[in-house]
Amino acid sequence: MPAGRRILSRLQTSSYSSNSHKGMGNGLSDDREVNAIPLATLAVLPKHANMPEIPGDTNMSFEAMLYIFGVIVMCMQYINLYKTVWWLPHSHANYALNFYLIDPYLAAFLCLLMSRRLVWCYIHEVYGSRQARGCIYWLVQISKLLLMVTVISALFYTGYHVLINHAILHCLFLCCPIATYGFLFGPSLKPLYQKNLNWPSPVLERPPLFHQKSKDGSERDLFLFHNCVLTPDIVREEVEILRADFNNRVKQVLFNSMLTAYYLTFVPLCFAQHIQNNCDTCWNTLYYDTWWVGQHVFLTWLSTFLMLCAHFLPPKYLDLMHRCALHLGRWQKVEGRHAHVPYNAWSELQVWPQGALVKHVKGLFKADGINVTAEPGNSMHGRFFFLFHQPLRVLNWMLILTWLLVGYQFFCLLQCGDWSHIICMALVLFCNYYTLFKLLRDRIILAKTYREEDKITLG
Repeated sequence: MPAGRRILSRLQTSSYSSNSHKGMGNGLSDDREVNAIPLATLAVLPKHANMPEIPGDTNMSFEAMLYIFGVIVMCMQYINLYKTVWWLPHSHANYALNFYLIDPYLAAFLCLLMSRRLVWCYIHEVYGSRQARGCIYWLVQISKLLLMVTVISALFYTGYHVLINHAILHCLFLCCPIATYGFLFGPSLKPLYQKNLNWPSPVLERPPLFHQKSKDGSERDLFLFHNCVLTPDIVREEVEILRADFNNRVKQVLFNSMLTAYYLTFVPLCFAQHIQNNCDTCWNTLYYDTWWVGQHVFLTWLSTFLMLCAHFLPPKYLDLMHRCALHLGRWQKVEGRHAHVPYNAWSELQVWPQGALVKHVKGLFKADGINVTAEPGNSMHGRFFFLFHQPLRVLNWMLILTWLLVGYQFFCLLQCGDWSHIICMALVLFCNYYTLFKLLRDRIILAKTYREEDKITLG
């Protein structure tokens, strides 16, 4: 914000308060237009807790774990579909699975398709030393080029064989996520390749000294930080930036969790009924447990959703949102007629203290928060304050959902009697234990941190 804007805000506040006192002293002003307490003297900066450094996964390591998890759940779904009873004395199967029923081109195509985030993350985040144009730097660049060419060539090769081996109607199942992408992101392709939209932006304790900009003028790396000021328009601008970033993170979580569950667990079901036997004139009749494979699709989606939430909403990011919500505050609409209640006319340049009454075009509002800079009647500001003014609210929701998922899987594991069900549930449950560990660790650390914040505020 320019310096002249801040001076204008102070002058307006001071002149407004002095005019209010003059009006009350002469007894000529309407008592409904002013508060008895000078509001400018009640505005104070909220005190924030010092957030400790909590170790987390890098984008590269997280994408590797997510890809391995996806390959595991795909293998488990193939086990659910093509398992045999090879141990029976009169069984014609010699192996635990009917491997000849599995289309290798489809399995390879799905694995290559779902490796896109891992490959793109490697290209973005792995660099060699640029000093003196060393050999390591050029080896890294060549490896990136070879990796891209190999993955794209293999993707086209396996996709071609999937198209010629299956009917076009069944191959349309591979294009269904395009509709979901268009619903979430619109016609833009940036969420598929831009780093700031694919992975969480770094959170800084203070504003950076400079921003790196590319040739087209756009910022190469977007940094998120908190401005601890008493300037309302700066606070509202920060809320708008964080709101857009949070919405993008939620969209990425929803889209990528749906993509993992759809391609790696649901698509094998779509192609299972249409695989030809060794005989050219006969088709297989495949029987499988519909409830179990459907449950596997849902559990895969929920597990991936929680893994992505734990990575895209780390503790430092939630603390940043909480700090901004403390500066934003909220307005509660006062219902009914209050003809003799003193109030002020709402000003966008004023920081309103707790309990202040203002008159807005949308009605009469009461301030709720340490400081209130929100716009009365703005539903977006109200939702932002509701989500983040309690610092542990979002984390508690994720933790409760993870506990319910792990508890249900553990109960199902105790009830399982089939060897394939035991392996499937145990492996997915083991992956969810890591998510539960991270959320529990973050919850314990943040609870102690904000307990200290409450002591500072009360003191």
